[in-house]
Amino acid sequence: MKKYLTPVSALQFYQLVRYGALVLTGIIFTKTQLTQAEIGLWETFLFLAGAVSFFWLNGFLRALLPVAGETEQAPEKSPAVFTSFVLISAASLLCALLLYFASPAVSATLLNGKEIPFRSLLIIFLVTGTPSSLIEYLYLLKKKSIQIVRYAIISFSAQLTLVIVPVSLGWGIQAAITGLVVSMLLRYGWLLTVLIRHFPLSFSFGFARQYIRLALPLVGATLLGGSAEYVDGFIVTSRFSNEVFAIFRYGARELPLALLMANALSNSMLPEMANRGALTQNLHRLRENSRRIMHLLFPLSMIFILLAHPVFPLLFNPKFAASATIFNIYLLLVISRLLFPQTILIGLKYTRQILIASAFELALNVSLSLLLVRFFGITGIAAATVIAYLFEKMILIRMVKTQLDIAPSAYIPRKLYLGYSAGLLIVFIFAELIF
Repeated sequence: MKKYLTPVSALQFYQLVRYGALVLTGIIFTKTQLTQAEIGLWETFLFLAGAVSFFWLNGFLRALLPVAGETEQAPEKSPAVFTSFVLISAASLLCALLLYFASPAVSATLLNGKEIPFRSLLIIFLVTGTPSSLIEYLYLLKKKSIQIVRYAIISFSAQLTLVIVPVSLGWGIQAAITGLVVSMLLRYGWLLTVLIRHFPLSFSFGFARQYIRLALPLVGATLLGGSAEYVDGFIVTSRFSNEVFAIFRYGARELPLALLMANALSNSMLPEMANRGALTQNLHRLRENSRRIMHLLFPLSMIFILLAHPVFPLLFNPKFAASATIFNIYLLLVISRLLFPQTILIGLKYTRQILIASAFELALNVSLSLLLVRFFGITGIAAATVIAYLFEKMILIRMVKTQLDIAPSAYIPRKLYLGYSAGLLIVFIFAELIF
């Protein structure tokens, strides 16, 4: 296992296990005595926790790896890790306090008057669970692939046990959320153990300044580029009941393999794309790599679209049958995921263009969602996300053409892409009309 496992593949395994644990929890919930409203409370709890932390946490975590790796000292001797832990912990505490004191406004404007579910538990979850996201990256810095895999298996097995057992015993959704918070406390203890055993507990103001300077643009980019999921969710919570929110959340999931493979391809090509002397060859490689994953992900998405309506009522329960349409719409995101103009722009350090396109995408997503929800309900919100993501990629393709004079055909297998995209849309229409 050590021979074939790399830090990158180990981190991908961790993300798959994390996603699998969430999906499995959702499936089991629908097979218990929990009501749709109670499941909606669970989804709202997780949704709020993610909404107030996803952008700055991802920005700080993405900034840690290059900064810690560039220090003259090895990561286990540098103050970088402990300094980042202190900063992330401080941001988590500030975030939790803001949510606590702003809860009346959040309830009135974003939750349609509904109270924040289990507010005290949510605060503990934020303060302990958010910094715990450092653990897998600390192992990554130390190139401990096996430890990442072990941590994924142990931590998510514990989480599943602490969440599922109380529900199976009939103790209700509050007991499940309490179990989730307990699992976060255990992870936090694991984090402190790793820090104490392997890293110096010293804070560096110089590193903190450098770290924050690098992290802030990434925080902004993540906020703009990753807000769509939370914008969609808040539109649903502000207009519909917990039951409808549960239906939306159970369907609003991309095909995880598509997201994982697309991101892996994009990230793996970045160092090579920075070599302007070999740009033509690297564009060809990007096109051929795109072609290979298109042959896998487009047919797989078509299969999932055809299976969604028959499978969802069986996998969850008949009350979640409407989630299948939302899921099918989100599967259409593969059309935009398998375009890679951002890889060229980031590799050549044209990052400002990414921010501009993300801002346009977010504005279009919000406006389209507010318009389409009036006519099509929650399916209109999902459709707005698909349209906005594709619009963003079209902007980036245009920027690559006008600013770098690189034609789309240089890095996109156009005939194959257009043929697969058309085929996916035909399958989607067929599935929705039949079912």
